[in-house]
Amino acid sequence: MENPYEQQQSALLIRIVTNVKRLNQTMTDLNQKLETLNRYNSDVVLIADMWSAYNESVRIHLDNTKALDDPNDAKHTTI
Repeated sequence: MENPYEQQQSALLIRIVTNVKRLNQTMTDLNQKLETLNRYNSDVVLIADMWSAYNESVRIHLDNTKALDDPNDAKHTTI
């Protein structure tokens, strides 16, 4: 005896397989885009770290040379 729902089940399985294939391709594309974004972000992090180190070096230099004092202070002379 044939299953009366076999044709419907087969059609549903084909739709499910097709949708899963499309989902898999979309997820692959998304992963590639995320990898690219992560590479760009790592460059931004590197630049931010370099800027922070530079900023800290400048602050230390200004502290050591007393250049952070009030420029209107009488101790400083202008050239």
